[in-house]
Amino acid sequence: MISNFVVSFIGKTSPSTLKNLAAITNENEGKWLISKVNFIDQQIAAIIKVEVPIDRADIVKDAFMSYPELTVSIVDSDVQPHDEHTVFKLRLDANDRTGIVNDITHLLDSQGITLLDMDCNRVFIANDGGVQASIFTANIALRLPADRQIDDLAKELESLSEDTRVMITSK
Repeated sequence: MISNFVVSFIGKTSPSTLKNLAAITNENEGKWLISKVNFIDQQIAAIIKVEVPIDRADIVKDAFMSYPELTVSIVDSDVQPHDEHTVFKLRLDANDRTGIVNDITHLLDSQGITLLDMDCNRVFIANDGGVQASIFTANIALRLPADRQIDDLAKELESLSEDTRVMITSK
């Protein structure tokens, strides 16, 4: 069985703090599903969704709690599995850039997500001076592993760049 939890923490950190926490998670067969981390000077503010085998969850939780210079909060996350045959559809919009399709497909593949269809378009925006910008749009149909959530995937896709927006069009 799998345990999912969200850990948030703030406080003073060194460059090795995240490295150590990621290593402990990995050593215990876990992974960070989503992470948002901000550094200001020597301070950190982070929120991380962790997935780990249930029999190792306490080890990973204790690792996060073991840093006295961090204020840590851990909340168990409900996993509501869906039918593995459910087809999800979403639309991704972003400023066009080199490698965007590769980044999307790499993220999906790395998580065992089955890509069923991806229809990509580029729209060029012009003014009197010529092409000013290019907008990339992808309509995607996919299947998720039963333990993955579409909302989490949408957030991960949005983290590919600051201007990426994902709309779930069908669940």
